[in-house]
Amino acid sequence: MRERSSRVNPVNPSEEVFTQLHIGLDDVDATVGGCTTHATYLLLKELLSKFRTDFQLIDYPNLVRLNPAVPYKTRGNGAVVIRSVVRKDIINEVIRETTEFVSKYVNSLGFRPGTEPGIAAVIGVVPESLRKLYLKALTDYVPRNYLMSLIKETTKNTEVILPYGLSRGVTGALAGIGWPEGVDCTYELLAYRKELSSCRPRCVDPESIKEMDQLFREETFLNYDYLSRRELITPHGPDPVLLGIRGEDPATLINAYSTLRVCEEVSGYAIFRTNQGTDAHHVLRDAGRIRPYQTGCIKASVASKPKNLMGGTSVIELGSGGRLYAAFFKEAGLSKVVNSLLPGDLVMVCGTCHLWEGLGRVIHAEKLVIESLINYKLMNPRCPKCGARMKSAGRGKGWKCPKCGYRAKDLEKEKVPIKRSVDVGTYLPPESSFKHLMKPLRRYGKEKKCSYVRPAEGWIK
Repeated sequence: MRERSSRVNPVNPSEEVFTQLHIGLDDVDATVGGCTTHATYLLLKELLSKFRTDFQLIDYPNLVRLNPAVPYKTRGNGAVVIRSVVRKDIINEVIRETTEFVSKYVNSLGFRPGTEPGIAAVIGVVPESLRKLYLKALTDYVPRNYLMSLIKETTKNTEVILPYGLSRGVTGALAGIGWPEGVDCTYELLAYRKELSSCRPRCVDPESIKEMDQLFREETFLNYDYLSRRELITPHGPDPVLLGIRGEDPATLINAYSTLRVCEEVSGYAIFRTNQGTDAHHVLRDAGRIRPYQTGCIKASVASKPKNLMGGTSVIELGSGGRLYAAFFKEAGLSKVVNSLLPGDLVMVCGTCHLWEGLGRVIHAEKLVIESLINYKLMNPRCPKCGARMKSAGRGKGWKCPKCGYRAKDLEKEKVPIKRSVDVGTYLPPESSFKHLMKPLRRYGKEKKCSYVRPAEGWIK
């Protein structure tokens, strides 16, 4: 990756005086409140105000979602990255300001068992080793010894600063920094509540959300689920996020936000560049080798008829050479489609791998792609004499007609055409069941290769 400061920085500072500084934050939230994006929003306002032209963003702040299947994940399992060029002589001051701010923010949330905020700073161009860490943290579990080995490798040629040491949040912070250019991306405008600790429902007029969705449906997504009649831009927890509008470009998000009728006081908003809605975690994997906590897509034939478990979950076995199943939960709304599958159908199942007692490896399905359907079933041959269906005469003994007694050894099973109640295609759950990384149908065909881009005017208020 080549140096980009001359392309993305408005004042084209010299490389002798300025350098890139990438700061990653993770786990700066709690079940009782707080949000890593909110902390970043407030932090950026301070840094931009204090350091002015000595600290300039080379990209929108990045909201990088990571593997949703790993244990010990944060609430949204998302890291935030600030990408900037700064004067070399103020790097330590910027990092110190960041660390002090995060500490104050975390302390304001009170005691938070099981969470460990992380800060990571990388000075200069992001090394390839962190690109590898991003891919692993996106699609797999990152053991501590792997992280330590990677940090050791990275620091041979790159200066990395970890103000909190090897806290659990450092994995996400460094992985977020490693999110590469040249891959698909989306944007999200996040607006924040004035009453940050309020447990009152968000006050955004539902009709205005539907109106906004109709006006900007070509360039935004996951605004409103018309099946469940549920607003998707407003979260329901105690965090400070009022709403989030997801879309293809920042200008559209600002316009879309201006059409909403918000009936509570707003402290401000910021736009983030994200990997949300991209299916970035759906890497193609070998069915025989996928492990628990990994994400991915498995192409295989259906090996058995679907089974329906208590609670409305449908399970199919995949012909992988090893025992592998795919589970479709009731909330996915795909039971009718799954129950129409037959052994021999070719499918691709995407999701996260888990270990079930009694079954072993099970893919918690997020997406089903039916690639081909068998259009016949094999039936015993008909008797050449009377036309009745024959029966097996025993292993290696051929066929015997149960009606007239005729025997034959050279007959083959008959292919009988069948009608199918399901079609080839891509099947997704209702939008209200979507997780952050899942790509909705509205985004298909809109994938793009993204690079660092200097934030346009009005991106933060």
